[in-house]
Amino acid sequence: MLELVCRPQDIACALNDFKPSYHADFDRVRQLSKSYLALHPAQELMDALAKALRDALTNWGAGKRKAPALKSSAQIAIALADEPLRERLIRLHIGGIQTLGLSESRRILKAGLPRTELDEFDLQLIATLARLADALFIGNTNVTYPMKALLLITGFMPAWDSQVRKGLTRAGMPGLSGTRALLPSTPHTATGRRLCQLPFLLGDCWERQNALLMAGIAGSAHPQLSAEPGRVFDVLLFMQQDPQRAPLLSFRWA
Repeated sequence: MLELVCRPQDIACALNDFKPSYHADFDRVRQLSKSYLALHPAQELMDALAKALRDALTNWGAGKRKAPALKSSAQIAIALADEPLRERLIRLHIGGIQTLGLSESRRILKAGLPRTELDEFDLQLIATLARLADALFIGNTNVTYPMKALLLITGFMPAWDSQVRKGLTRAGMPGLSGTRALLPSTPHTATGRRLCQLPFLLGDCWERQNALLMAGIAGSAHPQLSAEPGRVFDVLLFMQQDPQRAPLLSFRWA
């Protein structure tokens, strides 16, 4: 189980200390993506979303150092118009981590669907990340930037950049201390299992400790994040990697 080990003011402080331009990038893309995911989008909306998404990913490091290069805005707009990809993104957006959880340390979909549906969820999550890797980037092999794109478009779950992986490692999740996290081809690799388990751990934490989270978010300069649980955990884990900051989250193993 994932536990908050902090006070509401610590959550508010972490959200406020996070780089303002990163907050602005996320808000800008999500304003457009919510319309894109809600209705069959017009070309004008897809063009605007493609540009905002590309700008945000550039600001978040795409194309720099060893990060993958981005395709053009026109190519990204064409990719976003692909209806099978859009349908996958809609499912993750509508579901969100608040519909996932744990029961007796086992993953559950709160609609009570059988295990075969959990298997399908895992496959769809991995497939969506693989499709985003091909659709938006050139020569991408790591999971980081497809996860950033998924976060920006759907708000679904934290993106595993180096800071978030360090935050998870500091919280007690094993296996993420390397310098790279390759895009898993199946949910059955070590990385694939951790990636597919994390949304359920976060959904469980969001439900059990919602009052604490809501108090922290309400006390911050970003109260709109009360509707963005994936982004809240993304920021908290990013900030947790700082050894000068008291821990915010910790895993408790059954």
